[in-house]
Amino acid sequence: MAPASLLEDPWFVRAFDRFWLRLYAHRDDAEALADAPSILKLLGVRVGGRVLDVACGGGRYARALANHGVRVTGVDLSPELIDVARERSPGLPGKPDYLRCDSRRLPFARQFDGAVSMFTSFGYFDRREDDVALFQGVRRALKPGARLVLDFLNEASVRAGLVPEETIDDGSLRIHVERRIADGPHGPCVFKRLEAVDVGSGHVAAKFEERVRLYTADEVDALLAEAGLTPVGERLGSVQGAPFDEQASRLVRVAER
Repeated sequence: MAPASLLEDPWFVRAFDRFWLRLYAHRDDAEALADAPSILKLLGVRVGGRVLDVACGGGRYARALANHGVRVTGVDLSPELIDVARERSPGLPGKPDYLRCDSRRLPFARQFDGAVSMFTSFGYFDRREDDVALFQGVRRALKPGARLVLDFLNEASVRAGLVPEETIDDGSLRIHVERRIADGPHGPCVFKRLEAVDVGSGHVAAKFEERVRLYTADEVDALLAEAGLTPVGERLGSVQGAPFDEQASRLVRVAER
């Protein structure tokens, strides 16, 4: 039997590893490279500026921004994903630095000209206070007047378009996905359970559950304001500037220190 400490680890400690990257391979470097110019425009960051990538995962956005001559520091809690990010980032202009740390305890002060949080990289914690702590850490890390670009799910779109169950064939894997919306410890969450089975052997290659708090757009603005960040401009449905409405798949918010 596994030690109690391992069994009690929250889902976001257990889920994010190299296999997770395989399951989300469609979220790739090409997507990040296409987004990078729009992100830098929203941030107002020029060549040579410093950007913090919060919950950077395998580093695809850090690499994309570095390709534009921006100096990027990526932080993530997963040691495996930090290793992947370092492996995949040689020889880039302004080669990204990567640091393993908890996003609720960012160890920076007035060092960055901008910050990003991409692909729903917050809302994982049980307590609302922890999400505020993440944004407070971002505020401390930013220089006065610098901006955060937050890419989050659109709560209304998730509720309207939730697919409760599906099976995806991905090469040698058959991935079964179950989704539901239910109350978490401190509010509504979307739960996603994934089980990947090797088609040839029938062996379960991976099984884990994700959980993300369903914050409305107004609630996201309130979190940012509570942390000392001022939402600026209109809410967007993509970093490229698509309109935000109930049908938009994303909520992109810009906030300023």
